[in-house]
Amino acid sequence: MATGDASRYTKVLFTGPPGIGKTTICKKLVSLLEKQNYTIDGFYTEEVRDSKKSRIGFDVVSIKNSENRAPLARVADVLTQQQFQKHRVGNYHVFTENFERIALPTLNSKTDIVFIDEIGKMELFSEKFATTIKNLFFGKRNKKCIVATIPPIHKVPQKYLSFFRHFHEDDSCKFIEVTRQNRENLPQEMSTTVSSILRKV
Repeated sequence: MATGDASRYTKVLFTGPPGIGKTTICKKLVSLLEKQNYTIDGFYTEEVRDSKKSRIGFDVVSIKNSENRAPLARVADVLTQQQFQKHRVGNYHVFTENFERIALPTLNSKTDIVFIDEIGKMELFSEKFATTIKNLFFGKRNKKCIVATIPPIHKVPQKYLSFFRHFHEDDSCKFIEVTRQNRENLPQEMSTTVSSILRKV
């Protein structure tokens, strides 16, 4: 799925079901673009598993420095009651302050490319993040190249539907649906695409 004229878009958005490989594609794409000497900032979310390989949550991680990370969400079973959070997605308690501390500074840096993995329910509990995203994508003065991951529109909660429709209605956004068939080739293909974008902005 793709929208927007290739001569006009400056933002690439990967979409697809959870676990399809969007974060892995972003990491590989970062590596390829760094080899081309582009400056990059942003964040990604990484699964956290226990000793039995069961997923217990997610961390938010800075792209520039993987040691700069913090818990984004944890299942209730690994938390004390004092650690329970106001915001939850299913059985996950979301640490909004941790997210803002790690993620927000990465979105304001003056780099060639900003990676945002992801714009989803957990992240949007932060009103500061939502406002920053609107400014990055739709601010009149901002022409920055952005690569982001977002959920499929049919999976978006009703309360966020109008927020996500803006991306689909904006000609500066190119959508890439990640599938099992295309995910292996996407990093190399999108490296060429992003390089082309950067020559325009």
